[in-house]
Amino acid sequence: MECSLKKISCLVAAFVSAMIVVWFFVPKPELVVSIIVRMLAFGVAVFVSVKYREWKVLFLAAMFLLMALRQVLTLLIWTGVMDRNVMTSALSELPGFIVTILSLVSIIYIGLLLSGKVKLIEMQENNIRTLNSLLPICSNCRRIKNDEGYWQELEAYIEANTDSQFSHGLCRECSDELYGGQPWYEKSKKRRGW
Repeated sequence: MECSLKKISCLVAAFVSAMIVVWFFVPKPELVVSIIVRMLAFGVAVFVSVKYREWKVLFLAAMFLLMALRQVLTLLIWTGVMDRNVMTSALSELPGFIVTILSLVSIIYIGLLLSGKVKLIEMQENNIRTLNSLLPICSNCRRIKNDEGYWQELEAYIEANTDSQFSHGLCRECSDELYGGQPWYEKSKKRRGW
């Protein structure tokens, strides 16, 4: 862990140093720095997408790449490598248009995710409300009448309707009732200080 932190620190220091050199010695440094940073963001997004097998991150990678391409076209026009005309102007605006569409798709996707979470929370709240209502329970056997009208063991009902699980034991009174008077039990009680 410590070795990887040192590597990351060295890479960050080298990157910052390179950006400082670019800023002071390259014409139009803001475009070059912008291109480099966006290409770095593109690389990180692709790496995360591949490493964690999360294809949705590729939307971000595509947006970073398109923004970098737009900056490259702008740099080529500013430096005179490409002439500014209708075609190059349209071409330089195309990445921005595609990024806008990808952003819109991402926003819609996030909205769908959030609405799904809201529905899940509402379902959980309804379950909680159900558990907070009166439950019909048999006075003799302690079974609970479920929503379908069948009598169900208390433990089974609670496990089916909550995230709870049961482990069984005996309280002191029931232990006394079941095992009281037996020598091994009385000896165990003395050891526990009951």
